[in-house]
Amino acid sequence: MAKVLGVGGIFFKSKNPEELGAWYQKWLNFTVESHGAVFKPDALPPGAVGVWTPFKSSTEYFEPSAKEFMFNLVIDDLDRALE
Repeated sequence: MAKVLGVGGIFFKSKNPEELGAWYQKWLNFTVESHGAVFKPDALPPGAVGVWTPFKSSTEYFEPSAKEFMFNLVIDDLDRALE
């Protein structure tokens, strides 16, 4: 059985992603770049990262889902998870 090792990314829609990113950067003290914020916890496999990214409300990136958010999980064995 595949095992979840962590969260690979948190993505959500925002009316003003730049302003929201600046707020998180100011008050939570993490670096927000054009693609969002990247976290590199030691518990993840070598080379894996976690990503936090606000998208414009009009984004088509989440399609075909109509949800306002999505998250990705890091797992240890993709082939076994898909079985």
